[in-house]
Amino acid sequence: MDIDTLEDLAKELKNDENENVLALFEEYAKTNNMKEEELEQILSKKYDCFKCESCNKFYCYDEYSYFDEECIYCCDTDAEEEEEY
Repeated sequence: MDIDTLEDLAKELKNDENENVLALFEEYAKTNNMKEEELEQILSKKYDCFKCESCNKFYCYDEYSYFDEECIYCCDTDAEEEEEY
């Protein structure tokens, strides 16, 4: 897996088959002397790649909720848990 550009990184992070996305993200930030928050902002603004704060996976805009800072899958799970009470 060659990750030479931020575009390559975004594609790998959103790849469902890649199980080590958080490690990949952290390593890229460390290797390129970037803060993780800065890298997150660049990926979201330029490459449609958003990090879910709950499951630590990366999703495109259509699968992410800005309000909750979670993917739609975690948001749905949270809603189901609230309905059970």
